[in-house]
Amino acid sequence: MPDANLGPADLDIDVARSPEQRYRWFLASLLFGRNIRQTQAAHTYRVLIDHGLTSPERFADLSREQLRALLDEGGYDRFDYLMADELHGVMAGVVADWGSVNHLLASAKDRAEAHDRLVAYKGIGDTTARIMLDQVPADLYGTA
Repeated sequence: MPDANLGPADLDIDVARSPEQRYRWFLASLLFGRNIRQTQAAHTYRVLIDHGLTSPERFADLSREQLRALLDEGGYDRFDYLMADELHGVMAGVVADWGSVNHLLASAKDRAEAHDRLVAYKGIGDTTARIMLDQVPADLYGTA
């Protein structure tokens, strides 16, 4: 049986509710955007959240090896070093460039601008950006 497409509700995420929820969907989207079973990506998301990675800034608290171990714990072992490096890079970039995932989105004039901002980060391609942005309420753009 093929892996079902999972969405925010499957992870108890309400993207419209709060900036924290938008960050959580961003993190999940980064995992879902890879060629990995969605159930493994969802489990890995839960492992990362359970270990306190509840904001982009928290990734700076972990070494590459610590993050790789968490990815392995979640079943994300196929790409663990690559993914650890990309998660560190993307999260550091979001903090440096925008301060938060919410500001990255809310300060964009529209979905196209948010898409361009996302794909500028190494490790985020069109698929990951689409997964993320398909769930972002259109009325969020331009509110910052």
